[in-house]
Amino acid sequence: MKNRAETDFYLINSTDYYNTPLKKANERELYKDMITIREMELLLKNLFIEKRIRGFCHLVIGQEAIYAALKHVLQGDKVVGSYRCHGLAYASGISVQEIVCELLGKVNGNCKGKGGSMHLYNETFYGGHGIVGAQVPIGTGVAYALKYKNTDGVCYTFFGDGAANQGQVFESFNMAKLWNLPVVFVCENNFYSMWTLQEDSTTNTRYFERGINIPGIRINGNDIDELILAFTYSREFAKVNGPIIIQIDTYRTCEHSCIDKDDFYRKKSEIEEMKNQDGLSIFKERLTKETSAGVVSEIEEDVQDFISSVEKMALNSEDPPASDLYSDIIS
Repeated sequence: MKNRAETDFYLINSTDYYNTPLKKANERELYKDMITIREMELLLKNLFIEKRIRGFCHLVIGQEAIYAALKHVLQGDKVVGSYRCHGLAYASGISVQEIVCELLGKVNGNCKGKGGSMHLYNETFYGGHGIVGAQVPIGTGVAYALKYKNTDGVCYTFFGDGAANQGQVFESFNMAKLWNLPVVFVCENNFYSMWTLQEDSTTNTRYFERGINIPGIRINGNDIDELILAFTYSREFAKVNGPIIIQIDTYRTCEHSCIDKDDFYRKKSEIEEMKNQDGLSIFKERLTKETSAGVVSEIEEDVQDFISSVEKMALNSEDPPASDLYSDIIS
């Protein structure tokens, strides 16, 4: 079992943190978002296995609570992520239909079928990025633009524990703090950098303290309430005070990518144990107690019907015409 510490703070007043005003959450909507991401990812995995999706495909199964919480908190803010970006894209307003079509290379994908799994994009979501850690300076630059233009909001910049050791991440921290940019750096610590356990690649796994003079928070990524609180507090903090780091201890119960196997670097028993503790499972149990099993089942059935309709629509969508090959290219 991977240990998740209780909420921990670096250069942050815990009283201020816990007194943060929160927008009332619709728990049924939160669960609907979580199960939508889960079912979308399962569909994409099946389409990859059927060789309808080509190239790389990195899923977020087990981490859905993060993106449901972010979707609840976003107020026109910008988001930047890594190649594991389907959940972030959904949270940022890209529809399930657009995501599925994009991965299938269809013309009605959000990037007209040219971006694929790792390169989703819209006016809010500044992309998934295939180069490990490269999104962090981009997110820092987006935050600089927000400040330069005196635009309200922040840039949530996501990266993994594997990227946390990249030099460009530390350079971004330095510049963000030097100019007090409105950026929330979010480290999704799922304990494995591809197939390498984090303790085998770093001596310091307290990523939220790595910003030197940048405040940080460490939270349990399976706790939807803590996620909402952390995203909300950090947004208000960054707008006034500059950068902040959130370390989210989470766990992916899927393979690193759809072409990989899990049994050579972690035990199946570990994966099964963590499946029972992921944010979706925990929240499902809570919502069932607060409402009823029937309410939860109805949400799940509605989402499954929706995903089935998306699959049919996407598979019947048109491919981009050959004449479109050189459009949208800037040199």
